[in-house]
Amino acid sequence: MRRPSGINAPSTTRWPINVLAMAGLFALICFALQAWRLFSLSATYDQALFLQELWATAQGRPFESSLSSVLSGVVVVGDGLPSIDYLHLGQHANVLTVLMAPLVAVFGMWALPLLQVGLLAAAGLVLWRLADSRLPRPLAQRITLAYFLSGAVIGPALENFHDLVWLPLLAFLVVGGLLDGCLWRIWLFGALLLLVREDSGLLLFSLGLWALVRRPDQRITGVLLMLVSFVWVVIVTGWIQPMVDSSLSDRFLREKFGHLVGDPSGGTVAVLWAMVRRPLALLQALVSPPGATLGFLLALSLPLVLVPLLSVDGALLMVAPLLIALLSQGRSALSVTLRYVLALVPGLYLGAVLWWQRHPGIWSKSWLPRCWTAALSVGLVLTLVGNPHRTLSAVVPDSFSPWAYVSPQQMLNRRQAALNAIALIPADASVAADTPLLPLLAKREAVIRFPRHVQYHDRNGRVQPVNWVVALPGYYTPLASVFKGSRNKQQAIQRELTNLKASGDYRLLHCQGGAVVLQRQVHDTAQGLMATFDSSSSCPWLE
Repeated sequence: MRRPSGINAPSTTRWPINVLAMAGLFALICFALQAWRLFSLSATYDQALFLQELWATAQGRPFESSLSSVLSGVVVVGDGLPSIDYLHLGQHANVLTVLMAPLVAVFGMWALPLLQVGLLAAAGLVLWRLADSRLPRPLAQRITLAYFLSGAVIGPALENFHDLVWLPLLAFLVVGGLLDGCLWRIWLFGALLLLVREDSGLLLFSLGLWALVRRPDQRITGVLLMLVSFVWVVIVTGWIQPMVDSSLSDRFLREKFGHLVGDPSGGTVAVLWAMVRRPLALLQALVSPPGATLGFLLALSLPLVLVPLLSVDGALLMVAPLLIALLSQGRSALSVTLRYVLALVPGLYLGAVLWWQRHPGIWSKSWLPRCWTAALSVGLVLTLVGNPHRTLSAVVPDSFSPWAYVSPQQMLNRRQAALNAIALIPADASVAADTPLLPLLAKREAVIRFPRHVQYHDRNGRVQPVNWVVALPGYYTPLASVFKGSRNKQQAIQRELTNLKASGDYRLLHCQGGAVVLQRQVHDTAQGLMATFDSSSSCPWLE
């Protein structure tokens, strides 16, 4: 059957079995690894934060999260206390994710990995439809395979849950609408894209810019998309979010763009204006550090045999999020396997599709498939050896020299120790918990991170101590001798546990398998709980 070559030719072909197999295997393997992350206590803070936010939303309190409050500017910058009625909206306007709250009511903590893996797998299927309508089928399948084997997709699929998982799917659908000239698809999926987060407007702005420059029949639509996106970002970041909380300017913009703007209190507009006023500083930030920037671009393009580096369409489709990534401070902005890279995935893969459509003759070169297979293999090996988000620690040591490795049996043992400790804590009790334990305790109003906090503000603004403290200092023992961060975390936990016990405000109820539980001293506490720990025994974590 002759494959259509025209850019406007829509595909009416159903997904072939090998494409469905790609998506199915990707979803199955990634979900299995996500399940293992939850079982092995490798899922951490953000997993708990989003679970709590969606659980609270399902309870009739949209955006509410005490764990999000722990990350607020008031707490991190101002050294204040977290609040149980804090709204995550002040940090991220993740409306679309919040609308998925009924899934948590049905599937519990498994809703998040199902949503995360499902959206990324669905995006790959949409990508294939876009590629198949414009390229020879073997080439379309090769691009789809590159998507599913890319570190920029695998990494975010294995990470703690994050609200950016919507970006590839919705961006592919918007561009599909632009290519087919379907206005209702453009604006429906464009509107949904804006609801992902306050900064997702940057991606939609880039899609509009691409339509303006490369699609003569969609120039007016492209301009409107750019205008709507800009207005949306300004309204949300400059008005709506500051009414909820000042964390966006006090912490997040300052952390990312403090080197460009001294006072980010004006929100996104202030940052953009600073960029315009300081072009030399802007240029310096774009290429600094040059080695990391080049490595980042090469790693993103490797699964596509570096084609995105040659694609004008790709550059336009991801210009705004790429500028933000290159301008941001911190190593996370240039991480190939971290969630922020998902804003670049649509431009990378659609740019490759459109480049190949304009250069079909190169596909006939006999050496190309072999080189592409080698590039895919190298990229996949580097991704797996890199052990993204410690998901593969059961088979990939956390450190080779010096050796640091936790066996699967050790992971299951520490999980059981954690479950035994958590079983002592009532379902609705206030609790301060060590980070690996937070996903197991997130479905409650008052949960904060230990050891930094054991107090919080209640709904009336009053300071309240948590009734329970649970920590897993044994979790860090295999890594403490190698990694300074793990060693410092373990020492901080031990120190705070000892201080709380010595203060007389908390009593030790449980110390077993590397897990410790303290309960606040209350005169009417049921005496039966005292039997859970023999007071004559010693606890190594409190000595």
